[in-house]
Amino acid sequence: MIKKLLLFLAFVGVATYLIVGVQTETSNEAFTAPIKIAMSTTPLSSPLIIAQELSLFDKHKVHVELLPVRGGHRSFTMMSNGEVDLATSSESVVMFNSFLRTDFSVLASFVESDNDLKLITLKSSSITEAKLLQGKNVGMVESSASEFFIYAYMILTGNKEVKFNRVFMDASELGPALLSGRVDAISIWEPLGYQLNKEYGDQISQFQTRGIYNLSFNLIAKKATLENSLNSYVRILAAIDEAQNYIAENPKRSKSIVSDFLHIPVTELEWGWTDYLFRLSLSNVLLSNLQTQARWAIATGSVVDTKGMPDFRQLIDTRALERAGNIETDL
Repeated sequence: MIKKLLLFLAFVGVATYLIVGVQTETSNEAFTAPIKIAMSTTPLSSPLIIAQELSLFDKHKVHVELLPVRGGHRSFTMMSNGEVDLATSSESVVMFNSFLRTDFSVLASFVESDNDLKLITLKSSSITEAKLLQGKNVGMVESSASEFFIYAYMILTGNKEVKFNRVFMDASELGPALLSGRVDAISIWEPLGYQLNKEYGDQISQFQTRGIYNLSFNLIAKKATLENSLNSYVRILAAIDEAQNYIAENPKRSKSIVSDFLHIPVTELEWGWTDYLFRLSLSNVLLSNLQTQARWAIATGSVVDTKGMPDFRQLIDTRALERAGNIETDL
């Protein structure tokens, strides 16, 4: 009898332990703070949007909250200020900020495009060639791909010596500034270029700029968060990788999901969709682009060069990407 009682008590103890353990685990999952990502509201962010809308982050057991923001420069600022854990931005934003701080790391590039930036003028201005920008006012977003792009265009078209006036403003102000005559040309990213073409196509002229600048969009973290959150970042990249596979296999459905999330017409997405190369990577191409842009920034006085060329290898952390799906890097 005593033996049976002991067996019964042992069974109850094990059952109680398992139930409490499961409840505790569930409770911990329920109250785990989400990984907050400041995400630029551009089609370049499609992999993150797809991962969110298809519950791929949940599938990979990571709690993510996307915070839409206009522009990678703002996204980076939110991360720097501690408002979010991760940010999405172009490598130009990384380059400009590398002269100011070294407390962040690029975890991965997740998309590339050689046609996301546009140089636009008014037809009435008769500015049909780059050399005609001499002495003109060009609107751009400071310390962003918008600023670097116009210079890259001038250099690669043989107009390095053409001098123009930089007029810095928010991305949302560029179109109105051009139409009002406040500036003579603008360096602008999509989908703002498409929106201008759609509404004012009879008034504006767009330069041929495809292939001038190969932009990448990157996932960036504060170094201080890496040790405690590295596993979560690995899961996030794994979810993004799965989202990119979904985009490749289901382009029509993917465009519909992104269109609904960004509240833009599918036709607007299709304007530049084929220009996007969705893939996870960290390569010497990124490193080379960062170094090239940094040399330009120093030479033109676009940054205050107090410490010389940044060591960009120290700003790239390959661990999360390599663990996300055995994805190799060449850094």
